[in-house]
Amino acid sequence: MFEKLVTLLILLFLISPAFASQSHGEALAKQLELIPGTKASIQWKRIFKSEQKRRRYGLDTLSQEQLRVLKRYLLKHAADSPKPIVPGL
Repeated sequence: MFEKLVTLLILLFLISPAFASQSHGEALAKQLELIPGTKASIQWKRIFKSEQKRRRYGLDTLSQEQLRVLKRYLLKHAADSPKPIVPGL
């Protein structure tokens, strides 16, 4: 019984950062008024590659870690993803 409890706690500890970064990415997107489903994955990738486009969307003020989390969130929920987040749905 104790071993099962320890295993469960370890699993929860390991997956909790994934949920935290997901909610952090969502919070960053809301703060910057970015809706993932408004663009396809390739469009989001182009935005993150271009310094000019990053400035236009206000991404130039974010740290590298914040950019990584935000990019992962936007790509995961882009218009062409399996789970798009689109306004009104």
